[in-house]
Amino acid sequence: MNQRFKSNEVEEFAFDHLSSIETGGLLSRRELMRRATLFGAAGTLGTFTGILHAAGPEAAGKVTVGLDSGAFTPILKTFAPEFQKATGIDLTFASYPLGNMYDQNLLALRQKTARFDAFDFWPNFVGDFGPYLTPLEEVGTKAELGFDDIAPPFQLLNHYEGKLVGVTIDGDMFMNTYRTDLFEDAAEAKAFKVKYGYDLGAPRDYKQYRDTAEFFTRPDKNLYGAVEVTSYFVYAFFINHLVQAAVEKGQSRYGELFDADMKPQLLTDVAEEALRRYGEMTAFMPKNLAKAMPWDVGRQMFFEGKIAQANWWTDMPKGAADPSISKVAGKIKCAGNWGGVTVLPYGRAMGIAKNSQNKKGAFKAIAWMQQTANANRWVAETFSQSLMDPWRMSMFNNPKATFPLQAASGFADNFATVSKDLLTSKKAYLDLSIPGTNRYLSSIIQHVQRANSGEATPRQALQAMTTEFEETTKAYGRDRQIKHNAEYRQRMIKQGYWS
Repeated sequence: MNQRFKSNEVEEFAFDHLSSIETGGLLSRRELMRRATLFGAAGTLGTFTGILHAAGPEAAGKVTVGLDSGAFTPILKTFAPEFQKATGIDLTFASYPLGNMYDQNLLALRQKTARFDAFDFWPNFVGDFGPYLTPLEEVGTKAELGFDDIAPPFQLLNHYEGKLVGVTIDGDMFMNTYRTDLFEDAAEAKAFKVKYGYDLGAPRDYKQYRDTAEFFTRPDKNLYGAVEVTSYFVYAFFINHLVQAAVEKGQSRYGELFDADMKPQLLTDVAEEALRRYGEMTAFMPKNLAKAMPWDVGRQMFFEGKIAQANWWTDMPKGAADPSISKVAGKIKCAGNWGGVTVLPYGRAMGIAKNSQNKKGAFKAIAWMQQTANANRWVAETFSQSLMDPWRMSMFNNPKATFPLQAASGFADNFATVSKDLLTSKKAYLDLSIPGTNRYLSSIIQHVQRANSGEATPRQALQAMTTEFEETTKAYGRDRQIKHNAEYRQRMIKQGYWS
């Protein structure tokens, strides 16, 4: 006669968990429970979890993954057959336009029937998407995601009300990519020192950034000193200027948009200086594009050899190093952001819709994408196939394998070293991610463009932003916004980024 081991909390939990598992025909439920009684529920659960997890209904069925349409979508689709073979899950991809990511995803999340099981989004949408996302640890573990390997700043993103609802799959941050055939040319270096009184090199502050941009702006030779986006993604570049200007002034809470009571912090000398600097940089770009420079056009101009340096997302050096699309391949190096803070605008995360009928399958898809071998392959693919930027620290351990383009030239090592320095910096700025962030960002985008085009002074633009910020806060409820903003602020403080 079998004697059941003495019950305790661990055993009771294990028995409850075992009783809810579908065995998929590997062994009968009666046999499973018999073994639990004989050998102990906790031991049985530990022994058979891997087998049962693979055999359960969550390891079968269909999973639809939504992705914004772009160059990295095709490379992900190539993995669908491999994923199906490894897991038994039928994986399909659906796409939506990059510019409609917010509206289409929010609509899909609110519907009764899920359009996507898992999908990608910008982390600053988490405040609005959060109520409709599944906390990842409800369907899996951080260990399955290899979470500890994700770069520290990216670990701090994608939290809603204290729960992790997304995980990074595309690690955007700003770094400087500069032309070595210009910055390391002896004649250029001599002329620069004569004009500015110090040595030419990758800029380390705004003055150096501005000086080098001015020095290399030569319209008669179709060469310009810098390129910044001044259309749709103006938010990212304005925030960079705001954050770096605040650090220069000795502020410990650089880039803080709201105080503890959700009052906007924009009508300041620092914000006005940041907006003035942003506008100043347009003088070192092509006049016909300076006031409305699209991100894809600016990047292409660098590839064509028309730009001396670009303080830009990490896709810039990745593409510039690809000789199949870049005329400056083999003539570039990376350096940190010209300011003292690592700024991580946008990026992409993957989350699971709360209205998904296959959450465990969706989690498997995300976890599979996070496996080192798979993730590294996406980043290593040629630029024309993949826009995914590195987000895991292990991606920098073997630069020549993870970043094969121009590996022999030393570019891979340079890119990896600079990236690691930025991602382990004591100062970083996490994107705002509270309810209504999309509306707050829309105000910044609209009025920064007005200031850059001369339709408004920097002060007028900041006043308009402040007014609209207050309207958005009122619409979402000040008490609610205070609560969410306090959580965001605490993430910055706890990590030591803010005091």
